[in-house]
Amino acid sequence: MLYLYRLWGGYLRVSLRGYSPERFLNLCMANQIVIWDLRYVEDGYQFLITVKDFRRVKTLVRKAQVHLRIMGRFGLPFFLHRNRRRKLYGAGVAAFFLILLVMSRFIWNITIEGNRRFTDDGLMHYLSTLNISYGMRKSSIDCDSLEESIRSRYPEIVWVSARVSGTRLLIKIKENEVMGHAIQKEDMPRDLVAAKDGVITGMVVRQGKAQVEIGDAVVQGQVLVSGVIPIYNDSEELVNRQYVRADGDILAKTEYHYEEELPPLRSQRVDTGRERHGMGLWLGTASFVWLLPGSKENPWELSRETRQLVLFQDFYLPVWVDRIRAREYVLYERSWRPEELEAEKEQINSWKIQNLTQKGVQIIENNVKILNKSSGWSIRGQMVLEEPIGTGQNINQEEETKQLDECN
Repeated sequence: MLYLYRLWGGYLRVSLRGYSPERFLNLCMANQIVIWDLRYVEDGYQFLITVKDFRRVKTLVRKAQVHLRIMGRFGLPFFLHRNRRRKLYGAGVAAFFLILLVMSRFIWNITIEGNRRFTDDGLMHYLSTLNISYGMRKSSIDCDSLEESIRSRYPEIVWVSARVSGTRLLIKIKENEVMGHAIQKEDMPRDLVAAKDGVITGMVVRQGKAQVEIGDAVVQGQVLVSGVIPIYNDSEELVNRQYVRADGDILAKTEYHYEEELPPLRSQRVDTGRERHGMGLWLGTASFVWLLPGSKENPWELSRETRQLVLFQDFYLPVWVDRIRAREYVLYERSWRPEELEAEKEQINSWKIQNLTQKGVQIIENNVKILNKSSGWSIRGQMVLEEPIGTGQNINQEEETKQLDECN
């Protein structure tokens, strides 16, 4: 701040020579005249002083019998004086600040913080439906209405804060971490049937009539828990049936097989060490890209680092700068090494295990083999699992009633 004040009023670099320069410096201190960047030179001193204080040292110069000489002039007053005849230069500076003033009335950056469940793209798409986008006027944004609209659209968001700072719209949200989807209770009668072949290892029936026991081998589609409960009279004759929604936890030991094919040769990339650097400039919808030309013999990998131009903390401009880096590489094919096949096997197997454990499946046995086939390599796995296999299947009550009538 002090530097800007001195720059605004102008300051001088002064050479000090004479009979008693030390006395002059003491007189300046006694009269609260500020000097800085004091340096000793061969025949005296040099220092910096503001224009305002320089006009006050005339009497001190006579008392100390010294001589002052101006070596340089700095600051806004001298800059304007030197360029007083450059009208176009002055007009350009004025136009620059005028453009900044106009741009300060629009939104050039939208930042969303605190979102985990909802992506930035999804929220930005919703904002676009509210006609909130880059380049809109700041005065047309009603932050209170925007906050209420977001909370109404997304019940999982419990707190929203929207504010305009500089040329940026900052939206902070907080999601409800414990909210889940409401469980919709259905009343349609159903059976629990086997989703796959297996051997029953555990059963907890909450509603319905069990059709199998622990240790039984079942096939896909077989009824495990029936939603049809027969009603008998005293003579043990079937007189009616009650239809319920079968419910329970049925665990079974199942087998899971998978096979992943690998090509006979592996493609490997090797960087040549040659690089190209360039830059890109985006002004709204207009763009300019500059990149050194390279050879077309080998492919190049391009990477970009994009930054939006910002003058102050929240004063963003509609200007984006790309730093472009291109690296040349070559591809060649070679045979698989044993350690590479082993690593590929472990990676595939770990991915399969991760997907199964996320579904609540317990892995009892796990066997993986690498097979050499005429068409390449094959990763073949066999797992023994314990998992829930009961799945709902609605009951056709009309068909059941027809069968009951035929029996009677």
